[in-house]
Amino acid sequence: MNRNRTIALVAMLTITGACSLAGCDSATDNDPEGDIATRTQAVNLDDPYGGFNTADEAPAFGLASLVSDYGPDGDVTSDDPVDNVTTDARRPRRFLMVTWGNLRADSLINFSTDWSGSLCAENGALGVRRLIRFEARDHLLPRTSRACVEWVSHTQPSFDGLIVGLHSLPCDSLAETTAEPCDRPLSVTFKTGPLEITFTAEELVDLHRVIQVDDAGNAVAFNTVVVMPGECPRGFLAGQWKDVDAERYDGIFRGKWISENGAHMGYLRGVYGENARGDHVFFGKWITESGRFEGLLKGRYGLLPETRERRADGWFEGVWVSRELRAAGGLRGVWGTGDAANDEGGYFRGMWARRCLN
Repeated sequence: MNRNRTIALVAMLTITGACSLAGCDSATDNDPEGDIATRTQAVNLDDPYGGFNTADEAPAFGLASLVSDYGPDGDVTSDDPVDNVTTDARRPRRFLMVTWGNLRADSLINFSTDWSGSLCAENGALGVRRLIRFEARDHLLPRTSRACVEWVSHTQPSFDGLIVGLHSLPCDSLAETTAEPCDRPLSVTFKTGPLEITFTAEELVDLHRVIQVDDAGNAVAFNTVVVMPGECPRGFLAGQWKDVDAERYDGIFRGKWISENGAHMGYLRGVYGENARGDHVFFGKWITESGRFEGLLKGRYGLLPETRERRADGWFEGVWVSRELRAAGGLRGVWGTGDAANDEGGYFRGMWARRCLN
């Protein structure tokens, strides 16, 4: 199958499948009295929307900790000159978010880890869009190739990362000096002291994977989004996923809603747990930075096979609906719990996509 058609098909199935899984399809739920717009919010995992309403909220839900942990100031826009690569507007655009370090905020990590390394593309170019949580001594090295970006990075209590654009280039721009054909598929290699791994073009279509690199909990998360031509926006999700001791639910999630190139678009928060039917469900709400309502989130989650005894690792998949309760898009990703000693522990990483008519 043509690779562009494959990307389009996977992207479509991601949202369609999420709708089917969460039981929303493309219809609206009945709310003739408009109760969901004004009702008092109270967690209820047996409610179609978890007890949330569609009203606007205070900025960042009125939580100063949400701003400090997941606000726009933690990430920095890059002025990488390589990101000016001209690509065909009729082709899908790929973006990769990589975060490395103490993703779970585990209190067991009391040592520094050197993540200095590189991200390189074969048969393509990389353009750095965003630096994630780079601190004083963390920095990019001067670019010597449009195919590679290199950095100096050290983590201990937190994590660092990048968001890059992945550009497949036409044959006449590759300047190949070998006799090999120039139509090899794009691949990307992440290389640091703790981890070296290569992802193929097929894997980069829909990649949501976390790889642990030591017993203490240091890890690397890889997430991609593919933006189709036209007005069909997509982006990334990132934040905290944490088990709590509560009567009506099992845990909470909170974090940020960001564009494909890392621009901060707002905040999300919600709850997860087992409903009366025994389904593992999550519900939540996302708002803009000003607090304007944008969507209610609903879906399911589960454990990955490689879950360890001390920590849980899993997946989530669902949809988000508009103020009119119409299916507006899909979301999916991976999560991991942290140790119980840290209130900031746990993480999730994933993507969102708006449902488009085309």
